[in-house]
Amino acid sequence: MWVMPFRPRSGLLCFVLFCIFAISCGASFAPSSQVDTLRVLAVRAEPSYVRPGETVRFEMTAVDALGDEARPIQVVWLGGCINPVGDQYFACYAQLGEIFASLGAGTISSEFVSLQEIPPATSGSPGGSEYEWKMPEDIVSSRPAPDVGPHYGIAYVFFAACAGRLAPAEISTEGSVPAFPLVCLDGDGNRLGSDSFVPGYTQVYAFADDRRNAAPPVEGITLDGDELSGAEDDSAEVATCPVLMADRLDASEGCGAEPLEDRCTKHNLKAIVGDVAELNPDGTLGEDVSLRETVWVEYFSDGGSFERSLKLVSDAQTGYVGEHETAWFAPDETGTVNIWAVARDQRGGSSIVHRVVRVVAP
Repeated sequence: MWVMPFRPRSGLLCFVLFCIFAISCGASFAPSSQVDTLRVLAVRAEPSYVRPGETVRFEMTAVDALGDEARPIQVVWLGGCINPVGDQYFACYAQLGEIFASLGAGTISSEFVSLQEIPPATSGSPGGSEYEWKMPEDIVSSRPAPDVGPHYGIAYVFFAACAGRLAPAEISTEGSVPAFPLVCLDGDGNRLGSDSFVPGYTQVYAFADDRRNAAPPVEGITLDGDELSGAEDDSAEVATCPVLMADRLDASEGCGAEPLEDRCTKHNLKAIVGDVAELNPDGTLGEDVSLRETVWVEYFSDGGSFERSLKLVSDAQTGYVGEHETAWFAPDETGTVNIWAVARDQRGGSSIVHRVVRVVAP
């Protein structure tokens, strides 16, 4: 899953960028793991590697944590973009122009579109949306086989989540990457920003050799060694950490500030992900060494803060990394905190789990 306008395609690139930002100090921006707006945490495609003519099921986990009142979320799914020029997602915009325009008229003029409403829920809790779409029989055979590499077809499915009303936008021709041709409007017709509008896309592949890719399962989350529950009335309890979020962002160890663990309890949070990485059919190291897919886990929460929110689970060359836990510090206020762990592999597979922690006064 990729959220507009850009997200690294490669798991390795993702970790390079992560390492660069991890060593910087004095950051003044909120971390991506902090869920305090409308967010799409995961879009799972099952299967992520398909066969021609097969139906793919997409499952979205959307969370709205902006403000104290839950808002209804409008979600649109748009499929039907097959083998775009250069395999670039933005080359699909022209293909889908008529579909976008039909949304403005309040109609759905294509079998490839699903417009849904996620009803209001408690702020910060997950909401779900699903979409099914059948891959064309000729997704692979309609394009010539390459001289080098596997023979494949690619399909893009776009999505958008809006805490308001979705409407079409003009397709911009300026810049190398056009703007997404949908906008999110409030009740007065004013354009809403990124805290209320999340557009993105996911891509699925079909290969001539019918290869598969299993999503890396995440079975649960442990806190300080004990498995967490997904129910609030059965959740673990932790004490508040009396440090404001703004102070935490400037409390990076080694940057001259007092380490956060010297002022608050440092909790060990770990996604339960086993040695699930599959062999990469196109990855080799020399003649006799096959590489496996890269697997990582992303942690999110609507309260508290993580020491590191992105952790490697399996390296392509060295294999499974059992120590993929992270440190989590509770928020400074009492209440219920939602925590999510998303396991991803470099070939588009993903799974998500949600758990609850209750924060109490010390």
